[in-house]
Amino acid sequence: MSVYGQGAFDGFLSVEPPVQEVYPLDASATVRGATDNAQYTAEETEFDRPELLIAWGSTVDADLLCWWAESPDPNAWTTVIWRRQWLSWDRFDFGMSEFLRRFAARDLPEVWTFDLPYDGCRFVHDRDSKRLRALKIDPWGPEPVARI
Repeated sequence: MSVYGQGAFDGFLSVEPPVQEVYPLDASATVRGATDNAQYTAEETEFDRPELLIAWGSTVDADLLCWWAESPDPNAWTTVIWRRQWLSWDRFDFGMSEFLRRFAARDLPEVWTFDLPYDGCRFVHDRDSKRLRALKIDPWGPEPVARI
């Protein structure tokens, strides 16, 4: 978060900030708000130990991306995802940074690799996305926006 900040990858996967700076009235779009949603969903779906979930992201498909905070060492936390369309929880043996790296490299299981209208991976900070949308520019069009 300190390097890139809050934003989205490929107009699909959003990283939630601890404190909402770009959309201050949207408390649900924070780690705390997303965690409340993830823990509630986990309780409703009888997921084991929902209190260990800490949400760090979401997708346009309303999936919830979480750390599994089983260890006292945050560097050992793995990734757990609620796949809303499949009504299932998926576990990955790596943390948020590695998940995002693999997402950007399209090196995740087939259910997480999909056709995009362009090559490569793009990250757009929410601040830039908000500004571009105000200018009626789609930051996720088929061509990258020059000099965001």
